[in-house]
Amino acid sequence: MINKKKLIIFSASAVGIIVVLILFGVYPIALVGISPIMVNDYNRNYSTSLNYYEKALKTYAQDSQVLKADEARQEIKRAVLDNLIENILIEKELKKEIKQKDLNVLVENKIKEISESQITDKAIETLYSFSLSEFKKRVLKPQAKKEILEDRFFLAGIDFDERMKSVRSQTKVMIFLTGFEWNGEEVISSK
Repeated sequence: MINKKKLIIFSASAVGIIVVLILFGVYPIALVGISPIMVNDYNRNYSTSLNYYEKALKTYAQDSQVLKADEARQEIKRAVLDNLIENILIEKELKKEIKQKDLNVLVENKIKEISESQITDKAIETLYSFSLSEFKKRVLKPQAKKEILEDRFFLAGIDFDERMKSVRSQTKVMIFLTGFEWNGEEVISSK
């Protein structure tokens, strides 16, 4: 009898925790190997991308109504998810090439190079709706890591695009977000 009672309490607790995680947007929408992509990261990157494209279209006197089309939004969502997957794959490849401590130094140096240019907090907030620290985390760090890996591959005589295509095809990716699937190389719309 005690075992049944413990099982019921455990089950109720587990369901309660899952409900709370879903309500707070802390659940995976995809797994890249065993690395999760969380819904809150995906949503933040999607809304930022949408904001960026709206601002860019207005800046160049283009009709921003095009972004209201379901096809355009679906493509932006697809591209955001594909980019998040690529960032994880780049991180994994870098861990094979460079010790974490050394990688952190290289990334910080790359970010300093970019930050010392004419990027202002106001420009970042206007275009991306990010603070400078969030911009560094979500945009500059992944870009710096990609450039570092590209440089390493170049010096080793490895074609970056071909290598990443191979890595993508060898990686197990599970997508839980409706409307998308992994075709073995990239995210595609399944609608």
